[in-house]
Amino acid sequence: MTTVELLQQIGLNKYEAEAYYTLLTRGALTGYEVGKYSQVPGSRSYEVLERLLEKGLAFVQPGDPPRYAAQNPQDVFARFRSSMETTLNTLATSLASLAQADTMGEFWIVRGQQNILAQMKTMLTGVQTSLDLVLPAQCDIAEQLAEARARGVRIFHASTETRDNRVLLLLRDGREALVGTLAPADSCQAVLSSNLALLDALHGYFLQQQSTQRAIPEIASGFPGIHDVDWLDWEARKQRHLRLVSSGNRTA
Repeated sequence: MTTVELLQQIGLNKYEAEAYYTLLTRGALTGYEVGKYSQVPGSRSYEVLERLLEKGLAFVQPGDPPRYAAQNPQDVFARFRSSMETTLNTLATSLASLAQADTMGEFWIVRGQQNILAQMKTMLTGVQTSLDLVLPAQCDIAEQLAEARARGVRIFHASTETRDNRVLLLLRDGREALVGTLAPADSCQAVLSSNLALLDALHGYFLQQQSTQRAIPEIASGFPGIHDVDWLDWEARKQRHLRLVSSGNRTA
């Protein structure tokens, strides 16, 4: 993404971003020169520069013609950041006071890998007591897992050899679930719900996993590595145990 495109991300339109970038890179200019050195139409250059003045992004030097200079970008961005934080804090307070309908017993779709990962990180940030999960390799959540572990959250990571490594299963505090896939990135989707039937199914799945594999109470900070477990040795011991159990149940 270009600098002009990034400037548009903070609220400038294309011509305003072009004009501000041109002033930053070329110094003080007249409206004619801004039109000459940028994609701003010459007929609109003074109009655009006046809008930069109104937004506190430029200075003007009176004259015939007047000349314009860009304000220091660090000062500009500090004001933008402060204004945005104030707006977001006010909005958060306002929205928190609204009475919201409880729809989490229903099933809601989250589409796209980026949005699913963002939803998952939000859920991990709010986890309080327990976290049961199956994670694809694309998940980069080491920071969120470390923070949850530091808060005393019990974390169980189910690992099986047969599961599809694209599948995401997440059960937060036994009360909220996220189930889906992370591939293909542009068209994958996941279900977000607190539906009791779904929660019971996931709870049963994770209990079954804990009963047939060695429980892993925490995920190491270097995720996806999980402690220093010798998985080949563990798998061999598991198979021996299953054979012994099977032999013990035989009848003559």
